[in-house]
Amino acid sequence: MKNLKIGKKLSLSFIAVLLVTVAANLYSISNLKKAANLNDDLFKGPYMVTTESMGIRRDLVSIGRNIGNSILREQPVEYRKTILEDFESVNKRIDLIEKSFSGEENELVKNSQTSISNLRSSIDNLKNEYEQVYAFLEKKDYKHAEEMTAQNTKYWDIYSSCIDQSIKLYENAEKLGTQFNQSVKETSSTSRSISIALNIISVIIGVVICVYITRSLKKPIEELEVAANKMASGDFDIDVNYESEDELGTLSRSMVKMSNEIKDIIEDTVRVLGEVASGNFNIETNAEYIGVFKYIENSINKITTDLSETMEQINIASEEVGAASDQVASGSQMLSQGATEQASAIEELSSTISEISEKIKGTSENAKQANSLSLNAAKQVQEGNNQMKEMVKAMEDITFTSTEIGRIIKTIDDIAFQTNILALNAAVEAARAGEAGKGFAVVADEVRNLAAKSAEAAKNTATLIENSIEAVENGTKIVDNTADSLQKIINTANRTAKLVNDIAKASEEEATSISQVTLGVEQISEVVQTNSATSEESAAASEELSGQAQMLKSLIDKFVLRDSNKNIDFNKNEVNYFATND
Repeated sequence: MKNLKIGKKLSLSFIAVLLVTVAANLYSISNLKKAANLNDDLFKGPYMVTTESMGIRRDLVSIGRNIGNSILREQPVEYRKTILEDFESVNKRIDLIEKSFSGEENELVKNSQTSISNLRSSIDNLKNEYEQVYAFLEKKDYKHAEEMTAQNTKYWDIYSSCIDQSIKLYENAEKLGTQFNQSVKETSSTSRSISIALNIISVIIGVVICVYITRSLKKPIEELEVAANKMASGDFDIDVNYESEDELGTLSRSMVKMSNEIKDIIEDTVRVLGEVASGNFNIETNAEYIGVFKYIENSINKITTDLSETMEQINIASEEVGAASDQVASGSQMLSQGATEQASAIEELSSTISEISEKIKGTSENAKQANSLSLNAAKQVQEGNNQMKEMVKAMEDITFTSTEIGRIIKTIDDIAFQTNILALNAAVEAARAGEAGKGFAVVADEVRNLAAKSAEAAKNTATLIENSIEAVENGTKIVDNTADSLQKIINTANRTAKLVNDIAKASEEEATSISQVTLGVEQISEVVQTNSATSEESAAASEELSGQAQMLKSLIDKFVLRDSNKNIDFNKNEVNYFATND
């Protein structure tokens, strides 16, 4: 048993426990099925008989009530259908009860079968009695029908017998139900006891097998755990004594082999790294690096090779740095001198740019003043133009008024003409009147003279007004031409002001640009001064760098480097196991 594989040990143990468990479950399933069959028999037997017996009683009560109502209400036809349906329902229920008792052979079943037979006979007799009652009802002989259904009659005895038989069936069904219940309890108790016993046996077998398996596995696992913990803490001197042909025995032998191999590799790695730490890069590995440890061997060889090559390159670089630092020092001094000359030239350039900036600022101020004067002139011309427009409007009003006066004078002229005609008529009439009309003729003559003078004055006034209108029209034309000239002057003044404003803005922008140029020149001056200082510092740093290069070369000379002609066989691509397995 000791040399069996762990899988076989566990399989056999599991199969043994499983067989006992399956046996217990099969027995439990069998008992559950038996209990289910008993419950089904209970439902189809006593429970159904009880239900149908109660249904028979309800149907009998309905029959008795409807027969009584058909007599009392004298409505035999209306109740007959319901009564016959109740009789049919009773017979169907009796058939169901009779089927449920078939195949049973005990005292209660026999008594129930007798009750069924008696009940069926009583139902038939009750129906016959009802047919006789219904015959009287069809003849409307309600008195005889009521006498037949009264108490202590044959009908009443048969009806009471039917009720009693249905009650007896119900009582027998309850007794059968009690017997079924007792049988189920006994079966359940027996099944429970046997199931508990089988489960206890299963548990005992499982515990025994578990204890055996645990004891057979615990000791080697504890030895392997101790060995693994020692290896995890860095101690590869392990002691595993378990010997077997199972998986744990194989694991024990593999762990001892692994410990010895890792120990050899670590000792060789320590030796190589110790030589590297002392400055000897001309060293090689001796142990056999297998599997993933091959990456360690490749990494060690790559480290020693790369460091040797790096040190050699550093040595060459230190010599080149020493030579280059001397050149940098010389160049830095020349750069410093050139930077000083540049600073002087930039200061002169900055002074010139400042003068140009001041002149541009003056031009900008003059342009602003010219712009202001142009705007004021344009404003004054605009005011003169507005006044000319008001003058034109006034002359138009004069023209309109003169025209109205001309009309009035025309009216006066017409009145004078009419007056003259009236005076002439008055003179004619005075001449006709003779002496009596002489005084009136004198008056008419005076009136005619006044009318003639009025007409002459109106004519002269009209001539003057016409001349005034003509003069006003000529003045209006002159004013319109003057207004057009002023508008052109305004437009020219506005364009001039815009040009002067553009010149002022351009002057301001030029002043801003000159300021930025001045700022840039100052920054260049600062940069040149900084470059001069940096050049001096670079010269000093180059001298210091030359000294450091000499010291670095002396340090490199302390290391023992590999022979560049000696070839170390390793794969430079296999130096990082974790990178290749990501």
